[in-house]
Amino acid sequence: MGDDHGQKHKADTAEFTRRAAALVPKLAQRRRETLDLRRLPETTVADILDAGFFKIMQPARLGGFELPYGSQVPISAALAPGCGATSWIVSVVATHHWMLAKFDAKAQDDVWAKNPNAYACSAFGFAEANVAKVDGGYKVSGRWTYSSGSNHADWAMIVLAVPRDGQSPERRFAMVPRSEFQALDNWRSVGLRGSGSNDIVVRETFVPDYRTIGFDEIDLVDSPGTKVNRAPSYRLQTFGVFNLTGVGPAIGLAKAALDAFTDGIKQRRGTFGAKLAELQNIQIRVSESSAEIDAARHIAEYHIGHFQQEAMTGKGADKTHILKHQRDCAYIGRLCTRAAERLAEAQGAGGLSEDNPLQQALADIKGVCAHITMGWDANSVPYGKSLLGIEHQGMI
Repeated sequence: MGDDHGQKHKADTAEFTRRAAALVPKLAQRRRETLDLRRLPETTVADILDAGFFKIMQPARLGGFELPYGSQVPISAALAPGCGATSWIVSVVATHHWMLAKFDAKAQDDVWAKNPNAYACSAFGFAEANVAKVDGGYKVSGRWTYSSGSNHADWAMIVLAVPRDGQSPERRFAMVPRSEFQALDNWRSVGLRGSGSNDIVVRETFVPDYRTIGFDEIDLVDSPGTKVNRAPSYRLQTFGVFNLTGVGPAIGLAKAALDAFTDGIKQRRGTFGAKLAELQNIQIRVSESSAEIDAARHIAEYHIGHFQQEAMTGKGADKTHILKHQRDCAYIGRLCTRAAERLAEAQGAGGLSEDNPLQQALADIKGVCAHITMGWDANSVPYGKSLLGIEHQGMI
């Protein structure tokens, strides 16, 4: 397809979703290789770049497709039946690029002007970090955790905690080029095993001011990036809206689990010869799980549509909607987990194989739901407070 694909063909979300579905057989063939590598194979990264998935919400002025925020959900959901890790990384990276579009224009140019296919991993938590304000920027070193896709990424978006006298540290996102960070080989997980979510190390690196943005700035409707990126979707607040990141992978993986179960059970017979598909308890399980998956998808579609309408107003998302959205993304995680667990319970000993696609899908769903944006306890509290008339402070 090449770097100029977006200029020659105006692709929409439906087109990218079709491309994702077409890639599923290849991803499924590489599933064992991906698990063994604990990262995406080079061939999969090449397929992602060729399809343009990382660029779906990247600014058009820098080679992206500038699709509406929320497009990552159906596209990543369509990829999930082939590979949960691929689905996760596509959704995460696409969201990073939407966030980067809110940085100063010069930071965006650093990342994409010479290479529109460049992409960024992220690491928002840190095991250790030393940050000092210096003339023109920040001196940075430390170790940041859980950076999905860090083996191949051209840039890393990390969080700085900048010391302030007599106050809590100021939190800023910062962009660090590949030459200035190292990905460790320490990701050994059951869920999302192929995501390569390693720690990254930064050693005595200078980060200029313009390649950073404060949490308060990136959460503005009129962020620095909207001076050059005028598409409505960039005029949404970041925190709360960001929770959509894990929704597509969770829904796609739950549907993959349902399909694997129903395909496998149709010809199976029990110990005494009965066809398992004719047992009422099996029929109840598949029906209930399918209802949960459908409910999860409808909830996601509601919020995506609502955000796109709010973006068009230029005023950003309503605060109550953001709180409800945080709650609902975590609830989608619960629905998808329950749907897969119910089916896994009915597989018996035959479902315990490490190559069982339903078990892998369930493990990956749990990996997705371990993310801060999908955890039920943290994300249900803000909306619960609002119902009780209690003001909530903070992002989550």
